[in-house]
Amino acid sequence: MKRKVLVSMLCASMIGSMMTGMTVSADEPVTLDLYLDFTWFPTDSWTGIIPETLTENGGVTFDVTRSADDSQLGLMIASGDLPDVIFTDKEIDRLSDSNLCYSYDELIEQYGVDWTPSDDRIAIARSHNASADDEHYYTIIQNYNSADDWANAADGVVPTIPCAYYRKDIWEALGSPKMDTIEDVINVLKMVKEQYPDMIPLNGGNPSWRFQAMQVWYGVNGTYIFDEDGNTVLSDTTADYHDYLKCINDMYREGFFPEEDLAITNEDDAKQLALNGKCFMYEWCARPTHLDQLNTSTQQNIPEAEWVPLAPLIDDSKGLVRSNAGWAGVFISKNCKDPEAAIKMIAYMNSSEGQHLAMWGREGTDWTLGDNGMPSFSDEWVETAKDGDKMNTVYNNNYYMCTTELDELYAYYSSADPEIVEIFGKNKDKITNYPEIAIAQPVSTSDMGIIKAKIDEAKPAELVKIYTADSDEAFEEAYQNYMNLLDKIGVQELNSYMTEKVKEVREQFGF
Repeated sequence: MKRKVLVSMLCASMIGSMMTGMTVSADEPVTLDLYLDFTWFPTDSWTGIIPETLTENGGVTFDVTRSADDSQLGLMIASGDLPDVIFTDKEIDRLSDSNLCYSYDELIEQYGVDWTPSDDRIAIARSHNASADDEHYYTIIQNYNSADDWANAADGVVPTIPCAYYRKDIWEALGSPKMDTIEDVINVLKMVKEQYPDMIPLNGGNPSWRFQAMQVWYGVNGTYIFDEDGNTVLSDTTADYHDYLKCINDMYREGFFPEEDLAITNEDDAKQLALNGKCFMYEWCARPTHLDQLNTSTQQNIPEAEWVPLAPLIDDSKGLVRSNAGWAGVFISKNCKDPEAAIKMIAYMNSSEGQHLAMWGREGTDWTLGDNGMPSFSDEWVETAKDGDKMNTVYNNNYYMCTTELDELYAYYSSADPEIVEIFGKNKDKITNYPEIAIAQPVSTSDMGIIKAKIDEAKPAELVKIYTADSDEAFEEAYQNYMNLLDKIGVQELNSYMTEKVKEVREQFGF
């Protein structure tokens, strides 16, 4: 599916293109507190080759704190006890507030910082403002690329989507049965249950990716999708979402995953089931480096184990809607000890040099740019990356607070096995990104934002009831109760709002 190229005002390259080569070093680095609002974050220290080099070039070192639970930052916001710098995905709307944080644009002007984010990045940031009338922006959301960026991307990368990984060694022991359709996969899971009774056929415990690979099968992985009339609607309200839920309920009733999986709240706890050989299929995101890490860690416990990705089973008639406009942002709180140092460090990390250093390491030492437009990594980097713990200790390329999606993907796909890339890339042509959906989402304090927040709050408990219904009749009753609840909260008003707002964003930005 072809997408209309952005008009010239949006055709600026990645955020930091105007700052390539900029280095903001200091004799003595400023120390700032950095709060990571992610319980799953793989590190909690500003150590390793990459953070230390970022400090040398950007002039700031961070004293890092990782969130203990998902409510901790919300309590800090309520109390006003905020650290200097915050990296979050859950509290973007609340922190995009002049009472809590400095605006980037005012700091850039005040301190003469040579950084001009592109218009679409600014628009995405402003869409999160606590007040719709506020013209400032308080972050730049990372992990985003424009349509132009994707049109000019190097070959051999696949947008990040959910992936189901499975144990190839066990699959081969089963006779290598087909896994080309949903029905094929269900059949294989049945075989695993029968022939490996001590193994969980499907690991449903990863809270970040729970059953999202199955949502891909039914074309409802996005929060919002387009219905047959072109309206932008919450995917939960579609017939395809009903079919996805029925698939999960059928798998539960077949005994493919235990109800206890649904109570797991930490990704590492779910991953341990995979690493210790307790499950056949594990859900994560589609990245070659994740596959390498799964195999390296599992083979320490089970030498004969081999994980491989299941190719995305995307229906030809539906495709897959992505609405990626980034997923997390860095904020400078009004409590910050040195806002000038903070904005200059963030500006450096948003430059091409800073983005590449954060993800790829040192140019000329850890990587060089290949003819294909992707980094070519040193043998030491490639070998180290196979072991996640070692990678975090030696290089620590986890501080992707200001990187783009393509920069991340180039790191993951640069030295990947072509056969694995082909598996990840199957049905790639059916994946289309619509950033206008993300930009159109209502701010949390608006009437529509409150409706969405109420839906998000009610959804987890309702889905558990649907997943674990003990009969077809009980499933339909639980599903209808959820639909009635959505209507009561105001989902139809939200759908109408999103339909009109997406149209406005398309007209405004030329999507």
